[in-house]
Formats: sequence, C-alpha cells, structure tokens
Amino acid sequence: MNPQSQIQAAQRAEVECLTDLFDAAMDGFEQLTRLQLQAMREFSRNHSRRLFEAMQARDARDWAALPQQALRPDPDGAMQYLQEFGRIAGSVQAAMSEALQQGAARLQRQMQEAAAQAGAPAAPEAPQRQAPRARGAAARAS
Repeated sequence: MNPQSQIQAAQRAEVECLTDLFDAAMDGFEQLTRLQLQAMREFSRNHSRRLFEAMQARDARDWAALPQQALRPDPDGAMQYLQEFGRIAGSVQAAMSEALQQGAARLQRQMQEAAAQAGAPAAPEAPQRQAPRARGAAARAS
C-alpha cells in the first residue's frame, strides 16, 4: 500500500466515523422534534378543552363546580415529557459514543495495515474501553 492509498484509507475511515456521528445526531434531532411537536399538540388540546369548560361557567357556582384539575396544569404530562427527553438524549449519547469507538477502531486498523504493508513494526493495540450503557449509567446515577 503506497502512502497515498494509506492516507485515503485513513480519510475514508474518518469520513465513515463522521457520517455515523451525523446520522446518530440527526436521528436524535428527529426524535426530539417529534416529541416537542407532540407535547405542543397535547398542550394546545388540553388548554383549549379547559378554556371551553371555563367559558361554559355562567356564574360563581358553575365556576366552583369545575373540576380542580381543569384549572391546573398537568404535572404527569411534564414528567412523561422529561422522561422521554432523557431517554432520547441517553440513546443519542450512546449511539454517538459507539460511532466514535467504531471510528477509532477503523482508524487504528487502517494504521496497522499500513504499517504492516510498509514493513514497519505495528503499533501495539491500545486497550479498548467500553462505553457505559445508558441504562447502566442511569442506574448508577439514581
């Protein structure tokens, strides 16, 4: 393998890594956008429903008869949103970490192949660290 093809192979490995990172980021962005739109739609529907219920009240007795939850925001919806947001962020972080590890492994493999073909002693393999899984990290954090 000549130096030019060695450089091209290393560059190819880097481009593949960047493509994997971009794909992971875009997947996460799509999921977060979908979650945000869903939250906005639910917020709008809930407040419209509550507004119509409040508009139907003609006097203080009717207003007092409205269910109290109709007059307050829904804390369960906010908690579900935050949980889903956290799940998406964790999965994107794990996917990006995996893409970086695979990119580093591809680059290392390319460098070792280039060194072997050039007749130079190959660099010793660096021990690969395993990225903590999103679930394991979340379990340790709580």
